[in-house]
Amino acid sequence: MEAHLERQTRASRTQYRVLIADDEAVVRETLSVYVGSADDMEVVGTASDGRGAVQMAESLRPDIVLMDIQMPRVDGVEATAELLRVLPRTRVVMITTFTTADAVVPALRAGALGYVLKSDPPERILTTVRRAVSGRAELSPTALDAVVGHLRDSDKRDELPPAVTLTAREAEVLRQLATGCRNKEIAETLGITEKSVKLHVTHLVNKFGVRDRLQLVISAHRAGMVEL
Repeated sequence: MEAHLERQTRASRTQYRVLIADDEAVVRETLSVYVGSADDMEVVGTASDGRGAVQMAESLRPDIVLMDIQMPRVDGVEATAELLRVLPRTRVVMITTFTTADAVVPALRAGALGYVLKSDPPERILTTVRRAVSGRAELSPTALDAVVGHLRDSDKRDELPPAVTLTAREAEVLRQLATGCRNKEIAETLGITEKSVKLHVTHLVNKFGVRDRLQLVISAHRAGMVEL
């Protein structure tokens, strides 16, 4: 009687349809056990590669796909992008062992809403699935660290000036500016007129797209063109 009531209660709840894609049978089986233990989820299919995942998703119309990254034929990132073009309302959670930014960022760009590790506790994986179904992103802490580091590095790269080409004389003037020399001192050192120095400085400021000689030196230093 109790077992019958439990089945009725479970059947009356909304169950998320989950498709699992991983090239390792033991992982597919383990994830199937995790998902099957949740009252609000059911495994509707499993696939062993990205191409199969897309084909099965088109047929089964799951609410969520647990997608490995490294798989034969089509990898998880490419499969995610292809799947979401066909089924934009389906959610994808990447489940993998990779924690570097070059794995996490492409997966998120492809449209994945979640990113968990195979070593994460089952409850974290299930929580990520639930959040993804409701349209909310969830990343494993290690994956989140990778994304933050990537953004920080991107900001630093964005601060660098675009590549500029200098004449030999402009390079000499720039090096002198970096040592703190004034126009008159630069002119004496290089054996040119002070007017010529001013003209070279103007050209340098324009090439680097900055407002003054201080920003010029800072920008050149960031580009690795001078030492301070």
